[in-house]
Amino acid sequence: MPKTAATADELIWLFHEKLARTDLPNTKIAIIPIGDGNWSAMTDASERRRYPHLATTVARIEKQMRGRYNLKES
Repeated sequence: MPKTAATADELIWLFHEKLARTDLPNTKIAIIPIGDGNWSAMTDASERRRYPHLATTVARIEKQMRGRYNLKES
């Protein structure tokens, strides 16, 4: 199945939709392009220290979303 192209803002919105169902609804997320439509999600270091499970939660969501979405070139 072909991946859907999405902007960084759309990916951030999708992350926040998924995080709203957890105890981390207001987490800051940044989408970083890593080439050829691939991307990575990053979080703030102070939030990772405050919420030790944040990194694993974001990694899980990122894995799900990277299978479905490419970063749209601007």
